[in-house]
Amino acid sequence: MTGPHSLTALDEATALLLAGIATVAPCSLPLGEAIGCVLAAPLQATAAAPAYPVARWDGWAIAAADTLGAGPYAPAVLPMPPLLLQPGDALPQGTDAVLPLPDLVRDGPLAQVLDAVAPGTGVRTAGEDAAAGTLLRAAGERLSPLDLPVLAALGVTEVAVRRPRLGWLAIGDEIVAEGARDTLFATCAALAQAAGAALLRLPPASDDAAGIAEALRSGAERCDLLLAVGGTGEGARDLTVAGLREAGRLAVHGIGARPGTNAGFGAVAGRTVILLPGSPGDALAAWLLLVRPALAALTGAVPASPLLARLARKVTSTVGLVELAPLRRLADGRVEPLATGALPLHALASGTVLIQPAASEGAEAGAEIAITLFRPDP
Repeated sequence: MTGPHSLTALDEATALLLAGIATVAPCSLPLGEAIGCVLAAPLQATAAAPAYPVARWDGWAIAAADTLGAGPYAPAVLPMPPLLLQPGDALPQGTDAVLPLPDLVRDGPLAQVLDAVAPGTGVRTAGEDAAAGTLLRAAGERLSPLDLPVLAALGVTEVAVRRPRLGWLAIGDEIVAEGARDTLFATCAALAQAAGAALLRLPPASDDAAGIAEALRSGAERCDLLLAVGGTGEGARDLTVAGLREAGRLAVHGIGARPGTNAGFGAVAGRTVILLPGSPGDALAAWLLLVRPALAALTGAVPASPLLARLARKVTSTVGLVELAPLRRLADGRVEPLATGALPLHALASGTVLIQPAASEGAEAGAEIAITLFRPDP
């Protein structure tokens, strides 16, 4: 980029970015650590769960046939004292129902049932949770917290996932002097975790091209993807682009999007480096437009189905630029734009954005639109 108007179309920039990214190698993680991560292999039930009929509730194991014809005036007397079961206990041979605790009348050594019981009452059948061979999750899908109960029932304790390591290199004399001024790290660390990645905070670099270049070389050795944050503008102290050129290769600086125009990317020692502007709104726009597709490529995530919503009022857009419009959900399910071409900090809490293509002039009230969420939903 030779000047503020030399922009690369977002589609072109994204294609160039993804051409240099390959999926990371799988690793095995305990279930609790793997939530939100992208699966490297399909999850299938290798056996039925449960493997045999078990009690659904606390009660007495009985044969339903022994209660045929039972009623208040002609109770069924069970041939032997029934066995007391807890939820999940296997049914003894010769029984096919679990009688709720209050429904059994004890009269000395006798056990009586006042109503007939159908076979299967209080029983969870073999394979009810998952039949053997059931596909639970495909490769490329995210592990959800709701996947854990069936996996626990199958005895699965670890899964193979692709979990990229991202490096966070904040740039600026002010951040070197006072680390608390790096206010974006916590937000992006949470976004990375939700996407199934780990974000490593690297020592910040000063506004010095040679120092930035050295920090980029060091960071590239430790990460699958390196994020250089700040110093991407046109000011005298914006030296991140120069540092990237010195350390490796600059591919794009300046994308046809608003906000996020001053974002870019390149590579150091074969490792992709994405340049995020220092402004929070621009940085988060670049996260959506560049980092998110890069993460999908690194993890092998399958594309999510589009989320649709209806506009409550008109939204406009500048032809030639991809523009982001944060949205607020209304009580009736519709959405309304809070801004266009900007991500004001007060609007970020909605977590919902309309990404308008470069050819778009906007959308009218009542139009159905595709919306983007900041956090993927596992």
